[in-house]
Amino acid sequence: MKRIIASLLAGLCLLALVGCSAGSKANSSAPKDYSQIIHDARTDEDNEYDMIFTKGEDGKFTAIDGYSAEYEADQLNDELKDIVFPLLGLEDGSYESFAASVSSMMVRSYAVAIVKPAEGKTDAVKAALEAYVQSEQQSMEHYLEDQYLVAKAATVTVAPTGEVVLVCAEDHDTILSNIEKALAA
Repeated sequence: MKRIIASLLAGLCLLALVGCSAGSKANSSAPKDYSQIIHDARTDEDNEYDMIFTKGEDGKFTAIDGYSAEYEADQLNDELKDIVFPLLGLEDGSYESFAASVSSMMVRSYAVAIVKPAEGKTDAVKAALEAYVQSEQQSMEHYLEDQYLVAKAATVTVAPTGEVVLVCAEDHDTILSNIEKALAA
């Protein structure tokens, strides 16, 4: 009888261990919330004024923060699709998911983006975001010196987790560090 109980307890322990290990694998492969990562990486002031947008599962653009609450869903989708998103130069099919915050004002160099490239598209995504940075640098070089310096300090990097990260902002180093830490977690 003791052997039967001991065998049952050993089996239950084994099942519990298998269940725990399966749960941790599922959690580590869960998709990251790039909008939340950008939100947490920025200042409260940036979150108050600058939208963070992404594409929903229905293919329409959605946004948090900034002035996004002032828009109706279709109006927000149209503005992001037609005005803001083209600034980044990302093509459909080049990414699996992304979140970005981009200023479309001609007097400010500002963009923060996290893009998970589609299979084999890392170089294309990186090139598109680098082209955005070059465009900002050219636009601001003889226009607004302070914004040129922001654009000049911008970086596009590929995180060890595979995402392409763009940071073109005044608090560049802090934002980039916060994003890298969140992606590595």
